[in-house]
Amino acid sequence: MTTRRILLGALLAVSLSYFLLSENKPQHAPYIQGKNGTVLFISNSEHGLSNVHLATSSALLENYPNIDVHYASFPSVRPKLGRISSFARVKTPEASDIVFHELKGPTFAQAIVKEGRSFISPPGWAGIASLAEHIQLWISPWSVEDHIELFEDLGAIIDKVDPAVVVLDTWFRPAIDITRHKSRQHAFITPNTLVDNFLGNQPLRVMFWKYPAPSSGFPFPVPLRNIPENIYMNMRYIYGAMLTPDLSAKKALLREKGLREPINLFGIHRPDVPWITQTTEGAMIPVEFLPSNITCAGPILLSGAPASQQDPEVASWLKRGPTILINLGSNLAVTIARVLSNIDVQILWKFNKLGEYSNDVLLPLKPYFNSDRLRAPNWLLADPSSLLETGDIVASVHHGGSNCYHEAIAAGLPQIILPLWADLYNFAALAETIGVGVWGCKETTPDWTGDCLANSILKALDGGRDSISVRDKAKKLGDKVQSGSKGRDIAAGKIAKLAYVG
Repeated sequence: MTTRRILLGALLAVSLSYFLLSENKPQHAPYIQGKNGTVLFISNSEHGLSNVHLATSSALLENYPNIDVHYASFPSVRPKLGRISSFARVKTPEASDIVFHELKGPTFAQAIVKEGRSFISPPGWAGIASLAEHIQLWISPWSVEDHIELFEDLGAIIDKVDPAVVVLDTWFRPAIDITRHKSRQHAFITPNTLVDNFLGNQPLRVMFWKYPAPSSGFPFPVPLRNIPENIYMNMRYIYGAMLTPDLSAKKALLREKGLREPINLFGIHRPDVPWITQTTEGAMIPVEFLPSNITCAGPILLSGAPASQQDPEVASWLKRGPTILINLGSNLAVTIARVLSNIDVQILWKFNKLGEYSNDVLLPLKPYFNSDRLRAPNWLLADPSSLLETGDIVASVHHGGSNCYHEAIAAGLPQIILPLWADLYNFAALAETIGVGVWGCKETTPDWTGDCLANSILKALDGGRDSISVRDKAKKLGDKVQSGSKGRDIAAGKIAKLAYVG
């Protein structure tokens, strides 16, 4: 299993909604006042988890150059911060570099890889059992020893930086534990949405039946015929979240090592701690109750240099004609050949070969490689959001991760989603429900064929009535997002206010 697949599972397989069931008044020691004008971000390194933090740190440099920004994470984040700092100085010459603090030990994804599990599962009845089984691993995958090492390393960084505010990742439990252990002011930024995080805060009369359960793939509101299944899935999920013998044993050992409230599932949300989400009006399921400390910023996307600066050659190639961006690692030779033979487009396919198979499977694509209508790099030099912003991309094909979904929403582009597990199904259902995308191979998911996926892509782009409707709705929503303040700027503004506590 690749890091990317693990990451999507980590981000979306386990929503935090049932860990946030109560709105208890905060009971904690007064915060220790740190150094004014100093912010410390602590996040995982994986793109799907850290992108909202990187985007916010970028906006802080550009909009608030008087604030000192520090960032603690794993080694792969260092070059990203270098690019962010360089680009920020183009916009704001007085901006300083982000100070990076490197963490040792396994990353979130590396910790999960050790388990050697497969997380691909169908939606509905069959899939909820898999999600419930793996939930305690997603909550915090590090061993006791690794958790303590990260806890101590991060404690030393916090003492050295002495930040006015620590900006946290909801999926980095050692960071949450040490920040609260040291009584430091903090805030959360998350790629997850309100329904992911705060379903447990909704009125009981609607909580279990109206909102789609994790891994259900149901539309909103849940159709009458699916309500019994939805209620069952919600209860099964709660049971899985509460019955976590492995996690309970880990927490007991951490307490023995001196951690006061390690991996506190039910206490992660505090009403006095700012919580910033990229929930976007019109693109997400609305909730009836919104806690007062929540900020819905809209898409929180990284602002890098234009694609023409990041990768001039590919940016120039995009200008040749309308292009589909495919961000899937599977073997899509049959799909791509059929799409290119039916509609006049180009395809940019981020292709990471998964598994062992002969390169002969790519032979049907040779004519398209030769004519340069198809490119398949294993890495995109330009940020995906910058490619979408060129205006040359006509659709985004992806697995249904929150960041990919919001990137397409912000760009006003149709999206074709091929979900494989958990809440990826809910994003696929949401895209169809609001009319901005197509759930690929819905009848057989998570299994699919090349012809089936090709049909899904053509449905969104063939110029028929359905494709025109999807295109127009996506553009209308994108125009609305683009006319407002950028999510990264809203998030940065909230953090900037917290950076001055005296």
